[in-house]
Amino acid sequence: MKRTNIILIMLAMVATSAVAHDFEVKNAAGASLWYNNVTATYGSNAVEVTYSGTWYNAVKDEYKNDIAIPDSISTGGKIYKVVGIGEQAFSYCASLKTITIPESIEYIKNKAFEACYSLRVVNYNAVNCKDLSLPQFAPFSFGNMAYSEYVYDADGDPESFWSAYGLRTVNIGEKVEHIPAYMFYGMGGGLQQADLTTRPYKIENSKVGVTKINFLGSPKTIGNQAFRACRLLREITIPDGVTSLGQALFANCDTLSKVVLPEGIEEIPAYFFSTCKEMSVFNLPSTVKNINYESFKNCAKLTEITLPEGLTTVGPSAFRACENLKTVVLPSTLTSIDGYAFSDCTSLEEITIPAAVEGIGNYAFEDCTHLKTVRMEGNTKLIGNFVFAGCMNLSSGEFYAPRKMPQIADNTFEGVENSMKVIVEGGDETEYRQDENWSRFFMPTAVENIESINRHARKVMINGAIYIEKDGHYFNILGNEVQLKD
Repeated sequence: MKRTNIILIMLAMVATSAVAHDFEVKNAAGASLWYNNVTATYGSNAVEVTYSGTWYNAVKDEYKNDIAIPDSISTGGKIYKVVGIGEQAFSYCASLKTITIPESIEYIKNKAFEACYSLRVVNYNAVNCKDLSLPQFAPFSFGNMAYSEYVYDADGDPESFWSAYGLRTVNIGEKVEHIPAYMFYGMGGGLQQADLTTRPYKIENSKVGVTKINFLGSPKTIGNQAFRACRLLREITIPDGVTSLGQALFANCDTLSKVVLPEGIEEIPAYFFSTCKEMSVFNLPSTVKNINYESFKNCAKLTEITLPEGLTTVGPSAFRACENLKTVVLPSTLTSIDGYAFSDCTSLEEITIPAAVEGIGNYAFEDCTHLKTVRMEGNTKLIGNFVFAGCMNLSSGEFYAPRKMPQIADNTFEGVENSMKVIVEGGDETEYRQDENWSRFFMPTAVENIESINRHARKVMINGAIYIEKDGHYFNILGNEVQLKD
């Protein structure tokens, strides 16, 4: 008797769980969509999209081809607002090709589009979608595996087996004003389903993923990591009108080579382009004032960068390990170069430090092994620990020092030989010669440099600068003739 009761209870549980939806309503194209009533949570006759009711939600493929979710539905004499997409609502719909998400959607739950192998296009029109603690689309909402397992790439970053490997295009609607954090994170992680005949499915590396993001309007804000790890995204133009960009927005977009940012953006957030391995040239908007932590770190193919006038800060590790960065132009408005800012930029050959820079942070140019010429234009007071450590080419290069001697540590030039030539432009090197850290370097005096002109030439000071005068001709500290104004 007891055994019979247990069986009846189990059957009842299965029967109950088999009905996972409250309504079935056809959309404008005649396709059935299933909904749960979430009025108790969201109020005002609210519903979320769900699946038909299969209690074991696997390989059901009930949503096919192109599905447009409506803003509202009418059933039982009532009108309901469609506010969400429920957990696993479209999961394992292997025939789903296009999904259109309406303005009314406020949330998208975990694994909502898991294993949508054929999904190619997302039309995203939600204007009220809230930031969630977990990524909304990926790796948790889109995916191609039935269990949560991760594989790690060479950088140690998690690559979810839930990535929507088939997705190619995202269209962001013209009315969307805010793109939530993590919204399209990981859409295209280089994973492809290779064998659909067994579970768990065999997954192998492949070059697939989102390649195009279209802005049909102009959102005002884009949240943190919204496009991170879209590894097949090659180029993107952020439209005019965007006023705020989130951190790590394009981090780990491995093939991203062209990005256009709008005028009006005042800062490049932390990790913004970190590990964008294919970016070779990038132009910043003229309005940018700050470049933050690790913004361009590991952009291995970045060859040149001109920082705009108006920029004041290059943040910690901003260009660290950009190993092919050969040319850097710093603006006259720059006041701060933070720690590790250009460390491990092994192709950098010369750098000019603007006069407005008062301090250079620790390790800022450490291990810039090809750096051979440094020009300091003026007022730098402090050069921190290990700033030029490991810059071996400076041993046979030139350091054009400011007239007023900046403070350095005994390790600032660690690994640089005493043969580095320190040239005090327009000034007297006496202060340098008396300093225990500067004095170890070779400092050619004016007299030493004009010996080839005439040993009896006269050393003079004009407007605070030292020159050599001979027969009415004037020569600078290096022995080059100059024209002086009357």
